[in-house]
Amino acid sequence: MIRQIVIAAAALAALSGTAPAQNYVALGRLTCGSEGGTGLIITSTKNLMCTFKPADGSPGAVYAGKITKTGIDIGSTGKTVMVWDVMAKTGTPFTEYALAGEYTGLGADASFAVGGGAKVIAGGTNKAFMLQPINVQVQEGLNVALGIDHLVLAPAG
Repeated sequence: MIRQIVIAAAALAALSGTAPAQNYVALGRLTCGSEGGTGLIITSTKNLMCTFKPADGSPGAVYAGKITKTGIDIGSTGKTVMVWDVMAKTGTPFTEYALAGEYTGLGADASFAVGGGAKVIAGGTNKAFMLQPINVQVQEGLNVALGIDHLVLAPAG
């Protein structure tokens, strides 16, 4: 079962690179960290702290976030780090906290001491942003999860 989840996560990460380049522009990188959580079989929730680093070197932004998974989620995780390339629909105006909002997509995770996963999610202001995993996330714990991820980002501070 864990092997299938890891394979699904790798396939999800590979598919995430298929966004049409002519419709999206790369804005930078979003890195989120969590202290972990416990899966409640059908749902789980983790609080996140995220930092956005623009590709053009301009000042970034810090976000507080929460990610909720609906689907299969069994076990518990420790520290987790997720890194995404941030893409925006061509012509989308970008302000300091433009990434604030709600995102939804597919996620798959598996851990046995150390594990990983991938989440491809889209949303934000006017549903103009896509978060593509640049690598499989790294997490600690004993966990198997597959389902729909709902991420909410808000300006921190």
